[in-house]
Amino acid sequence: MDLVIDTLCLDGYKSSYEALNSCGKLVCTTNPPIRDHGSIFDRMGRSWSRFSAAYILSNVSFYDVHKSFQDDPRMFEHELKYLLIKLRNKEIQPKISGRISLNQVPKAQKLVEQGLPNGTIVVLPWAKLDPTQEVPVDHVQ
Repeated sequence: MDLVIDTLCLDGYKSSYEALNSCGKLVCTTNPPIRDHGSIFDRMGRSWSRFSAAYILSNVSFYDVHKSFQDDPRMFEHELKYLLIKLRNKEIQPKISGRISLNQVPKAQKLVEQGLPNGTIVVLPWAKLDPTQEVPVDHVQ
């Protein structure tokens, strides 16, 4: 892939980095998630992931969405509109694993924490709630 945006760092950016082609770029939008304080080994692992992405892996950058908006809201709005136009024109095509209604978010979150699905799950809060709806999972072999 030319571009991978990793917002979760569930595996220390490993799978995201491996999905890149030779000229691809990895963008990390957050620090590795902190589910709990964990052991010292958990904390060291999170620190190592951030250090590794910042100083060892090539073609990696960090982007703080909240800071970008706070620093320059007008530029943020301009860039967001630009991306939405590219999306509408199909110049960029994010990998969408599936679309779910709001009541499926807890199930989807559990799958995300397990490293699944392979792609983004889009939540449609206005969609009809269906308790039997399955959360889509695209396994990669």
